[in-house]
Amino acid sequence: MNRKQSLIFLSLLFLTFSLIPLNKADAQPEVLPPNLTAQELIEAVNALREENDLPPYKVDQRLMEIAQAHAEDLAKRGVLSHFSADGKQPYQRALEAGYPVAGNLSLGGTFAENIHSGIGLTAADVLQVWQGHSTNSTTLLSEDYNDVGAGLATLNNVTYFVLDVGASDASNANTILATKSPTSTLPVATGTGGAVVIPNTPQPDGKIQHVVKKDEALWSIALAYETTIDELKFINGLATDEIFEGQTLTIRLAATPTAESTTVVVEATATFGIPTSTATLPVTPTVTSTPTPLPQAPVSLSSSGIVVGLIVLSALIAAGVGAALGRKKTAKPTD
Repeated sequence: MNRKQSLIFLSLLFLTFSLIPLNKADAQPEVLPPNLTAQELIEAVNALREENDLPPYKVDQRLMEIAQAHAEDLAKRGVLSHFSADGKQPYQRALEAGYPVAGNLSLGGTFAENIHSGIGLTAADVLQVWQGHSTNSTTLLSEDYNDVGAGLATLNNVTYFVLDVGASDASNANTILATKSPTSTLPVATGTGGAVVIPNTPQPDGKIQHVVKKDEALWSIALAYETTIDELKFINGLATDEIFEGQTLTIRLAATPTAESTTVVVEATATFGIPTSTATLPVTPTVTSTPTPLPQAPVSLSSSGIVVGLIVLSALIAAGVGAALGRKKTAKPTD
């Protein structure tokens, strides 16, 4: 092989290896958790309240503890739910922590909780999401609450945010002891759907309703009436799979009375009592965003580079073989 052929060969060889992608090119950048603390989130909430001529919330250490614990619980389970892993509601967790929740405890007391999750969110991002929902906005701007606690937990680059606000009442202090007693009668979500669901017959207008009984779950009710969970949630305006003993669910709407009617009114009657099930795939009212997976490098680009590289390499081998054969033919025999 002469000098010219050698230069051509080396150039093509360099081109071959430059077209083969390195593994490093496919590596995705690490997404870091937001540089945000629970205190900064509370400061953002109080700044919003000040803009609306409302007094700031006072930080309560007990609410800080339960908010942080719930944020860590949500991160471990990878869900968004106001129910803890053991089925307790926000006000119940506050009572257990020694915070005497004011108001009617059978209705959850004067207590509220906002939750959210996402990647790389700032305090302003979280507040914007909460302000976009009427219930969550009330939590931020209500005059009924005085105390606040917040918690943040990050797992797999997804940060979970919890904000608990409430008002206390010393007269409910005795209830705190009840929550710590083995004989506590406060309602918790313990239903598993193991109870046999007996379907009701349709009413004269075709409407079907069902009163939730103990240990019934949304999925077992859906099976009994040969419908779907999504359909039941839509008809009854449910944000999660959580239902409660004594709650009246609409299984099927009444038939449209006349052909001229074009509007179907969705009726949803909810009588809240003792919760009987915990959502397996909760979608709470505060859930407005889902962590977005990082974009993956297109496979086609990597594969095409390898294919082109192999083709060029094959051409080089063929050229080398051809050059060798050419030299053999042109070589003169020696005496």
